[in-house]
Amino acid sequence: MPATKRKLDNQDDQLRKKVTKNESRAYESDSDNGDWESQSDDDSQDGHVTMREKPKHQKDDMDVQAGELEGLQETAALYKSNIFKLEIDELLNEVRLGYDKMKPLDKALHTIKDILDKIPEDKKDLLLTEYAASFEKKHKIKVPFPQPAPSSDAQYKFKFSPPTSTHVVGSFALKTAIKSKQHWNVDIAVEMPESTFQEKDSINYRYFYKRACYLAVLANAIKSSKKGFSVEYGYLNGDVRKPILLIHPPQNKSDLDFTKTKAVIRIIPCISESVFAPARLGPARNSVRPKEEKEPYPATPQYNASILQDTSYTTLLAYLYQQSKQCEGFRDAVLLGKTWLYQRGLASTDQTNGGWNSFLFSMIMAYLLQGNDASKKLSSGHSSYQLLRGTLDFLATHDFTTDPVFLGRSEHEDLQPPLFQQNYDVVVVDPSGTFNLAAHVTKSGLAQVQYEARVAMTSLNDTVDRFESLFLKNVNQPDYRFDHVAKLRMSDKHIKQYDANTKLDYPYYPQFYAKRIGSILSRGLTNRADLVSVQYTLPAVTWALDSTNDLDQGIEGFEIIVGLILNPDTCHRLVDQGPDAQDKNACVAFDAFWGSKAELRRFKDGSILDSVVWETQGYENKTLIVEKMVRYLLNLHLAIPSSQITYRAGQLYQYIHYAKSVPVNLVNQYKLSVVGFQPVMNAFTQFAKQLRSIDDELPLLISNVYPVSSSLRQASVTLPSPVEFANIDTYPSTFRYIPAMDVTVQLERSHKWPSDIVAMQKVKHAFHLKIAEQFQTKFHVTCAVVDDVDETNPFAARGHLDVYYHGFVFRCHLFLEQEQELLTRLADTKPSPLSKVSLTSPERLLAKQALHQHTVLFQHRREHTFNIQKLCARFPAFSTTMRLVKRWFGAHMLSAQVPEEIIELLCASVFLDPLPFTAPVSPYTGFARTMALIASWDWPSTPLVVDIEEEMTAADRETAAQAFEQQRLSASAKSMVIATAQDLHGARWWSSGQASPGVIARLQSLAHASCTVLCHSARDKDLLRMFVTPMTDYNVVFQLDSSRCTRYFQGLRPQGKYMTGVEMSELGSQPFAELDTVSCLVRDIQKTYGSSVMVFYDKYGGDKLALVWNPFDATPRPWKVNADYNALPVDMSKTGYLKPTKDASLSKLAAPNFNAITAEIERLGDGLISKIC
Repeated sequence: MPATKRKLDNQDDQLRKKVTKNESRAYESDSDNGDWESQSDDDSQDGHVTMREKPKHQKDDMDVQAGELEGLQETAALYKSNIFKLEIDELLNEVRLGYDKMKPLDKALHTIKDILDKIPEDKKDLLLTEYAASFEKKHKIKVPFPQPAPSSDAQYKFKFSPPTSTHVVGSFALKTAIKSKQHWNVDIAVEMPESTFQEKDSINYRYFYKRACYLAVLANAIKSSKKGFSVEYGYLNGDVRKPILLIHPPQNKSDLDFTKTKAVIRIIPCISESVFAPARLGPARNSVRPKEEKEPYPATPQYNASILQDTSYTTLLAYLYQQSKQCEGFRDAVLLGKTWLYQRGLASTDQTNGGWNSFLFSMIMAYLLQGNDASKKLSSGHSSYQLLRGTLDFLATHDFTTDPVFLGRSEHEDLQPPLFQQNYDVVVVDPSGTFNLAAHVTKSGLAQVQYEARVAMTSLNDTVDRFESLFLKNVNQPDYRFDHVAKLRMSDKHIKQYDANTKLDYPYYPQFYAKRIGSILSRGLTNRADLVSVQYTLPAVTWALDSTNDLDQGIEGFEIIVGLILNPDTCHRLVDQGPDAQDKNACVAFDAFWGSKAELRRFKDGSILDSVVWETQGYENKTLIVEKMVRYLLNLHLAIPSSQITYRAGQLYQYIHYAKSVPVNLVNQYKLSVVGFQPVMNAFTQFAKQLRSIDDELPLLISNVYPVSSSLRQASVTLPSPVEFANIDTYPSTFRYIPAMDVTVQLERSHKWPSDIVAMQKVKHAFHLKIAEQFQTKFHVTCAVVDDVDETNPFAARGHLDVYYHGFVFRCHLFLEQEQELLTRLADTKPSPLSKVSLTSPERLLAKQALHQHTVLFQHRREHTFNIQKLCARFPAFSTTMRLVKRWFGAHMLSAQVPEEIIELLCASVFLDPLPFTAPVSPYTGFARTMALIASWDWPSTPLVVDIEEEMTAADRETAAQAFEQQRLSASAKSMVIATAQDLHGARWWSSGQASPGVIARLQSLAHASCTVLCHSARDKDLLRMFVTPMTDYNVVFQLDSSRCTRYFQGLRPQGKYMTGVEMSELGSQPFAELDTVSCLVRDIQKTYGSSVMVFYDKYGGDKLALVWNPFDATPRPWKVNADYNALPVDMSKTGYLKPTKDASLSKLAAPNFNAITAEIERLGDGLISKIC
């Protein structure tokens, strides 16, 4: 599909820069009362001129400012905002053709006109078949007869006469053509003389046969003109009845070489309006007689409209030109509309997207400008933005079925509105009232443009500037655009509905086939789908003059793409209710449509209805109901077997399931898929209830219990599975990881807490012991009070309480408001004079670190969990999307580099800010869009704003943008910035050393590769490539002993031999919460070597660990005592002495000894590291 302008997909940055550059010359306010400043250079400098006495032509500051304010108000009234107007102006400059630079094209057009006008008239007329055979023999050019070709005994004749007139028509003549990456069209309408045709030539393809002969003569004239033009046949608007000529430039650098314009000249034969009576070609009339001539003949509305279209090129051009003269903004509005359509694949003049095109968009806009009182919704005084907005609003809300569009009406009985409605899916009748401009538009095609118009109106009504999503983003990739995508391969065997009568009006089988698919699926899916889109591409769109284009060739294997945008509220329902059992006729129709699936069912309200039931359980299975329906309906009605359908919906689920090699007695994946997160959430609810029940036995009441774990916000990669603690010694070491789910237990406020932070920690420890005692006594639950010996900060919380509860472990952290207040005072660099505590600078730094840890655990993680839970409830696909993306990050060994909260925010952005799409309903689409976001995000220059709290104001967004600009001035600020309402600086989740520019570059490269796989892989098994990471870019790769990786069972491809009877009781009979051997080794490496070594691993069951040396630390620097790493002297000579430098007798430079560091890490991981790869 042609794009809208040069480098349109990547134009946003340049456009923003231009807009920013112009902001100093434009008003920055978006409201009438905004700030503004004078731009006048004519302010008075004469001291004698006063307010009471000044010349009438002299303007003072007040006059100038008043004028500017009036201009500002006018701009705000005509456009969404001043910035939006600047963006529109820049876009129009980018997409508008430079007509003053078209001299070679203009000369070529005049040359072609001269060639065509000088073609001599034939001396005599010949039978069609004789004429075609003679012409081919003489000129080596075949007449492009449409199918069915004229019979050998056809008795009608053809004689060529010079064109009556030749006109440039279409968007180039109207000056509404736009630039594109590939090519754009310049149309020449060549009017065939009336004498060429007879009154009855409108029937049985006689007009089209003569038109083809006429076209062949035009082709020969241009070919033999010796001007160097390249000529080939093509189709007009995908209509196989109407071949045209495509003329390409000579490419010889002559004055006729218009290669640089990227234009293609199309020669379109046409006729005057007087050749055929329009009423004879009315929508209900038959113009192609069937072989069995039994009246009444079936109507041929498509055939009839195709002929009438050839009478309209100049009149419709004149109509649109009149609108452009009366409305100054019309042309620019059309350019904006075309840009919007091109980005959505809806501007094409062929029928691959249901027939809609930019010409119809222009005609609808003209209709709204020139309609009667009821339809006139636009004014000639409107700006281009208002015209575009009004047209989009009309498309988004208008019911074309009950209220078709008539730009004009005819009084003839064969051209009355009901006849148009009965014979066409979509009706947009031309100003003469004689034919349907939208004859080729299908219901699914109209539904798609209306759906996109509704999305566009959402963008235009948003307070946030959505210019980029409207005009700069290409949204025509099915895997991002639709929730479900089905690709169908046709067979050469026609369906039974494609009978002899149907062929009269649909000579091209795929066109009818695609339309039939759309009709069947729209009827069957009802309100489960907000949009059913059917797309296909015409094969052999062009062919040589000396060859024929056999439409039947290549049909076998021909691909049709069906895209579904699902309704999240209805797509997962289990029952489709049909008519009441008493309505016999409706039941017969329902049963005929659904076949064996239809059955009578009695419902709770007592009604007995014909219904279709889809028996299934669990979220994942429910998301596949629509797929089952599509496969069933296409097989039932079109005999399409499942083997010919490639369906993208649930193919990624397997990557968040436990592998098939995992023993069923340890994890039952099928059962987990049905129950999902419900068991762990039920366990937490019961645990919180029982925790509150022991209030009476504690000195203070428990005021709240908050979940802060990824498992408790439905974001863990694998579903939590309960563990049999009593039989833990039967679990292999590879299955001994038991996640500890963090829980915040808030105690009521009390003045009795000690004011010393160390003493406060000891009292909290006593509370842990008391709660454990009560739980063990009352509920017979195992509890463990844990003191974190690795925590050396005296101000930080050291301990927690692990409760082993019904197969899960809840890790309780006590939250006290006084603790946060005390840490805040201790960390204050300017303590109050009344403060009794005096800390040294190092102690104050430790207090600050403890405050940060406390805030993250008890405030940030709690808020984040609440927000994620809210999104999971709002968007059913959000949870699974997060889990898939986390699996992807882990598979590419980025677990230590990107925090899981950052991953969750990336996914949240796709759902909360989906424009130019709507929020994903399918996890597959959510995953694909997240990959696209990561791959395309220009993170060094743009923050990602995620309104996860859904309370962000325009002022907050501005603050976030300013904070980002300030951060980028700092050399140390090199990471991605994801801003939220509670974290406008976007620094809440990143730790030191995470996501360096090199890591982000790798991340984006991997995401881009995954997008390629998603969009271009035909087989489901190819998707596995997205979860296989290249290992060649690491400095060191360690192979871990799989039998000692406690999370090995969570991996993508674990081997069954490590999860059976081998090493069953190596860890004994005591369950250990959060025992992750690989993560423990990673933490030790990071703690020991800091930023010198970057560690990469997959915490979700990976059995490899990779290292990359920090290039900054690898730079030789002066040697010092107590270096942070194992160092060696550099520039060592063969004799063992350092080579002297210019400034000293001996070098004092040293660099990390990475070989020694590798050996140290190998010793550190002894027993877990098996070898170096």
